[in-house]
Amino acid sequence: MSSIRSDLYWRIIELMIQARKDAGITQAELGQRIGQRQTFISKVELGERRIDIAEFLEFCSALKIDYASLLKEAANK
Repeated sequence: MSSIRSDLYWRIIELMIQARKDAGITQAELGQRIGQRQTFISKVELGERRIDIAEFLEFCSALKIDYASLLKEAANK
């Protein structure tokens, strides 16, 4: 099973989406913060594009969330 299809990967993406929405940030705004287009954010959130660890850290930084806490929460669900 590839990691893009794993339950853990999807929980991480879901938590990232929730963090973005909780912060009141649109996909377009998040894209601007990390130097990407809105379509990039959309593809990540829909699972059409996989993110690597560096991109994950950029997302967390842009959303002002602690990456370790997000990963722990995803792993414990």
